[in-house]
Amino acid sequence: MAAGVYVGNPNPRIRDRLWSVLAERVHDGQAVMIEPTATEQGWSARTAGRDRWTPVDFDGLTLMARPRQNGQPWRPTNEVKQNGMTT
Repeated sequence: MAAGVYVGNPNPRIRDRLWSVLAERVHDGQAVMIEPTATEQGWSARTAGRDRWTPVDFDGLTLMARPRQNGQPWRPTNEVKQNGMTT
């Protein structure tokens, strides 16, 4: 469950300071920061916390890898979620 989403455009100095405080205090939670970067996608991601999603480079395209559950790699299922979408 996510506590909230916060959107802003702080300068790099403020963003770096904010991230250092957030990463230190996240403990068992999860945090993701998307920031502008000079890449083809125009952004990069920072993650912190336990069981977090991890940015993975896939031939120049950044994708987010799900955390492993119970030490097992994530595998897609045909499970129907409450919103009616399938995975």
